[in-house]
Amino acid sequence: MESKQQDPVEFYKQLEKEWNKMIHSSTNCLNFTRAFGKGIENHLDQVEIQQKVINSWLTQFNFSKKDDFAELSNRKVDGEDKLDDLEERLYTLNIVLKNNYSELKELNKSLSEMLCVMENEVKDLKAHKINWLKNELEELKRLFED
Repeated sequence: MESKQQDPVEFYKQLEKEWNKMIHSSTNCLNFTRAFGKGIENHLDQVEIQQKVINSWLTQFNFSKKDDFAELSNRKVDGEDKLDDLEERLYTLNIVLKNNYSELKELNKSLSEMLCVMENEVKDLKAHKINWLKNELEELKRLFED
């Protein structure tokens, strides 16, 4: 006796192939397509009706709707974008402020040095003028003494 046991993998592959042919032949026609389209349209109509009923109940009980949450999330995203922009501006301004502070320190140091130099020059000028005036006075005295 000869055993006709088929490999299970082959058997299921063959079975799958036959079922696919049957499904394809029954769904690959105009009637199925029209019926399927009508079924989808009926389903979408039911979804719209359910959405209207849910929205009316939400409105009646003063609950937030999906659109309210969507608008709120958009506002949140816009707020986050504005915060990011402000953060970036603050960072840039902080860098500019630090640079300006450094420049001001250098300017202050230079001005302090210039003030010291000018004070020394003023002292020298006063001393020189006093000496000059003393010399002039001495000369005038000699003129009147003679």
